[in-house]
Amino acid sequence: MPDQPNTDPVQDFANLSAALTGFQPGFIRPFLDPTDLAGTFYKFVISQAGQTMMDNLLAAFRAIQTEDPQTVADTLLETASPAPVSNQAQLCQAILAMWYLGSWYPPPFLATTSKQQVISSQAYTKSLVWNVAQAHPMGFSAFTFGYWSQPPATLDNFGVNTTNTPVVSGGGQ
Repeated sequence: MPDQPNTDPVQDFANLSAALTGFQPGFIRPFLDPTDLAGTFYKFVISQAGQTMMDNLLAAFRAIQTEDPQTVADTLLETASPAPVSNQAQLCQAILAMWYLGSWYPPPFLATTSKQQVISSQAYTKSLVWNVAQAHPMGFSAFTFGYWSQPPATLDNFGVNTTNTPVVSGGGQ
């Protein structure tokens, strides 16, 4: 039986998010994930931008998903332009900020219908900025007491895709 293409839109969203953020797909959507942040973010973006916009974004991603992650991110974020001109590029910027900060900053094309907001407490405490900073938010830490007495691990230990390998992953849930 030939391999079937991935038809899980949440996994595609996680793979897209991995390319945009520079993190490994298995970190964005781990196999065992009690918080299902990728699913939460996927549904949240649909609630703000609409199913059609999400479907179009995922179709654009699927067309280039086998490229290296930097190329995927540059293409979808339209980094060659002085400012992102398309709604799709603006939505990608909002998704990128959402993963890093755990908050929604509506893109300009949605500014009249959407508002800035923290998505959830889980989104805040698990936002990617803490991994890049190798730190934790005030009042929450998954680290053990005294962790600061040891040198920090490398960024790839925190889920960052330091090898720029393609993001295609069927892992997840």
